[in-house]
Amino acid sequence: MHNIERRVRFIESYFRNARERIELAKISMNRGFYNNTVRLCQEAIELLIKAILRLYNIEYPKAHDVGYVLKEYMQLFPKWFREKIPDIARISRDLSHNRGPAMYGDENSEIPPEELYDEQDAINAIKNAQFIYDLCYKLFKERVKQL
Repeated sequence: MHNIERRVRFIESYFRNARERIELAKISMNRGFYNNTVRLCQEAIELLIKAILRLYNIEYPKAHDVGYVLKEYMQLFPKWFREKIPDIARISRDLSHNRGPAMYGDENSEIPPEELYDEQDAINAIKNAQFIYDLCYKLFKERVKQL
């Protein structure tokens, strides 16, 4: 298999996995597990940003928040996507800070994760994950045509 084809298949996998996490986040929200919704949306956004960075051959750190890397390479992206990078980076940063608490709660205060998040947090997380999915998938489709 050609290297470009392999890379595209790999990136498509990230998109499929991000889409699955968003769908699971919706199920968690409907069941009242708002903390799981936040966690799954964070994971989806991480996958989406890493997919775009890989698409552009940009090495990224093995970290959960890589939105800032998009900012470092802004000039590589089309204007319509570049204009959204500050929002993408902010959302990535905010949700990555909630990654641990959404899973473990506030361990110091012994507040379980279910008590840290509410329905509005879940709604916002899904909205943001879908926003980033749509932007990244559009960019992916455009870029693949150029490869």
